[in-house]
Amino acid sequence: MSKIKLYIATTIDGFIAREDGSLDWLFEIPNPDKTDYGYNKFYSGIDVVVMGRTTYEDVLGFDVEWPYNESKTFVATSDKNYRVKTKNTEVINRIDNETISRIKAASHKNVWLVGGGKVITAFLNNETIDEMILSVIPVVLGKGIRLFPGETKETRFQLTGTKAFETGVVNLEFQKQASH
Repeated sequence: MSKIKLYIATTIDGFIAREDGSLDWLFEIPNPDKTDYGYNKFYSGIDVVVMGRTTYEDVLGFDVEWPYNESKTFVATSDKNYRVKTKNTEVINRIDNETISRIKAASHKNVWLVGGGKVITAFLNNETIDEMILSVIPVVLGKGIRLFPGETKETRFQLTGTKAFETGVVNLEFQKQASH
């Protein structure tokens, strides 16, 4: 059965973007060897991606070809009239167990929970994040968009791996612990 995996960059103090949504801090880290931090290996096991509307629009604004053409994409937004601009992309207006089951059913590999924070919190609160890879970027922003904004349900994860890179980035890998 497909797993839902969160793979995201976060600051040391738990932010995934500046208050205005900017990711400039993410691209300021020198990376002369073009390290991908495990992204290509991770993405080879993905066939469905889920993201919020702001994240979707941010990716569209990167001035590159849509990187998820080979994956089914779900865009979460409360705007019932929102229209997507990419192929193989569908809008979801709520994140509940029925919608999450439909997302998982669309996957033959695994589901990548891309972001943003509100979407991540909704999946966490529905107890549907199976694994997390947090790429901790060595910067403190002080304020911004939190990795887990709002009220989150207490959820236990087990650390299953770590990888430190010469750039100072550290990947922390977690698996959700079984409920008791």
